[in-house]
Amino acid sequence: MFRTVAAPDGRGDSRPRGERSQRLRAAAALGSLLLLVVSDRGVAATPDYEALRVAPYAVTPEDIADEMLKLAHVGPGDYVVDLGSGDGRLVIRAVSRFGARGGLGVDINDKLVAYANAWAAEQGVSDRVAFHTRDLFATSVSEATVVTIYLFPKIMARVRDKLLAELAPGARVVSHDFPLPGWRIDRIATFAAPEKNDTTGRRDAVLYLYTVPARSAGQ
Repeated sequence: MFRTVAAPDGRGDSRPRGERSQRLRAAAALGSLLLLVVSDRGVAATPDYEALRVAPYAVTPEDIADEMLKLAHVGPGDYVVDLGSGDGRLVIRAVSRFGARGGLGVDINDKLVAYANAWAAEQGVSDRVAFHTRDLFATSVSEATVVTIYLFPKIMARVRDKLLAELAPGARVVSHDFPLPGWRIDRIATFAAPEKNDTTGRRDAVLYLYTVPARSAGQ
């Protein structure tokens, strides 16, 4: 799950500055994860194993985050919701790079939520995005025009039902690596992602695009 991170001063690191910066952000997120395991008194806390089976924290590479947003054709008219938002990169990039009018991220890890809100402030988009510590099933997505997810297969049927019930027709959904069962896929895109090998054991990213269909009469 964990990847080696360069020393903070970057000495001896020949990678481009942007990549070193991404690694440092990953290090900060990793520190947040470690804080979850130890309580303030230094006593090991009980991990939420059920939550980990549903949506473990795994960093979506920044170029893959961009591809997810491109696949959904995110633009100025969109409000993007990321269910399991981690360090917040998808929502922040949707607003700062793709011009989305706003966005919301939810995660059960309060340390990552705090990190995401701080990063949003640093990027100057905190007036248009927000991150909350919240269960995804307790989060309304009715305002979203685009939803992004990176969740395990065991929960995807329930997520599908939630999205179809709450999203307006025409809203787009992009799922990273795992499809939503029984929902017609509009497009599948596959990209090389060797950096994922450290956290997921795979070296690619498969993205699935869906569109919420029109509702039949009476729905």
